[in-house]
Amino acid sequence: MAQSNTTNFFVTALLTISLSSSGFALLHFNLIGYGYTFFLLVPLCIGYFLGKKPTWKTSSIFAVLLGLVAFFYLVITAQLEGLFCIVTLLPLIMVLIFLGAWLGWGIREGLKNKDSKNNELKLAMYPLLILLFSGTIEHYFSEKYDYNKVDSQMFLPYSKEIVFDYIKSVDTLDSNRPLLFKLGLSVPQKCILENETVGAKRTCYFKEGTIEEKVTEIKRGEILRMDVIKYGLPGRKWLKFQEAIYLFEPKDKGTIITRITSYKTELKPRFYWKFWEEKAIEAEHEYVLEDLRRRLGQKHL
Repeated sequence: MAQSNTTNFFVTALLTISLSSSGFALLHFNLIGYGYTFFLLVPLCIGYFLGKKPTWKTSSIFAVLLGLVAFFYLVITAQLEGLFCIVTLLPLIMVLIFLGAWLGWGIREGLKNKDSKNNELKLAMYPLLILLFSGTIEHYFSEKYDYNKVDSQMFLPYSKEIVFDYIKSVDTLDSNRPLLFKLGLSVPQKCILENETVGAKRTCYFKEGTIEEKVTEIKRGEILRMDVIKYGLPGRKWLKFQEAIYLFEPKDKGTIITRITSYKTELKPRFYWKFWEEKAIEAEHEYVLEDLRRRLGQKHL
């Protein structure tokens, strides 16, 4: 009996890895996009097929978790996605997989005492057909990108010219890291502006890669506007940064600096992903602005 339970445990874990890999392959080969089909229907179908196994037990829950951990580990080590993306995806996908497993188990139990070979075949094909048609409809009839922007502000008791000089180019970023950085969000290390002219390149360096920007508008103490022209971090192929803007407004013998990031994203459902996108960008804004406050404080004691 113990051997049977162990076999069932590893079979369930391997099935989870295989089914998850199949769903990810559909995405990788552009058969489906980063939308409702991938983030809602794929995990539901994975759970559905797992739930229809004849030996679904409590230990199977832990086997599914093990399979998901193994699958996401492979995705991260292959640099197909970043750690932060996986961490934010887990709550959604786990709920849907177990919901799908419950549906699959319920259907299997309902057909247990019936001559249902044909029904079983049909019930196995229906999810695949739903995936096929949903992916096709979403690909051709839904908007690919959703556009959004995130802005953050900070008041600093310094002139707008000084604030501008300290943010245009930063040799070393070092500040208290918000929680999301501890969950795998990429940490900026420095940003170097090559010239204070329109068309100049500004490169932001991260441990994992770089983001390159081109200056489109610059006026000392008023505005620094840049287009994002190259993104070199792992993962995030679904999100494309468009503009990075700093605005400087004098107020009460100091300056209000506003950081604006605009981007377009493929991720759906928006009610879920918009929250994480905004929190991630706000965390990066906070990190950069708090470092600015620290450096100004050190130089103007």
